[in-house]
Amino acid sequence: MAHAPMGPFCQSCGIPLTRPEDFGSTADGLRQNDYCSFCFDDGRFLQPDITIDQMIEFVMRPMIQSTGMTDVAARAVAEEMLPYLGRWAKAA
Repeated sequence: MAHAPMGPFCQSCGIPLTRPEDFGSTADGLRQNDYCSFCFDDGRFLQPDITIDQMIEFVMRPMIQSTGMTDVAARAVAEEMLPYLGRWAKAA
């Protein structure tokens, strides 16, 4: 991958995990270091049946809002990055 983001970052959606509240949690309430609180909470994926294509669509809007990217640029970044993340690399 040409432009790997600095970690840690969610292995499902790719957002940076910079604050304690960004991290998901295990079933026993401990911090889950691989996934964010938007993707993983209480030991489970919040959208267990989401596909990688649906995740690309899901992450585009926040990427556009936080960076000012165009739709085309956000899609390109998501399509390049997501297949390498832990949740999706296992499925490939």
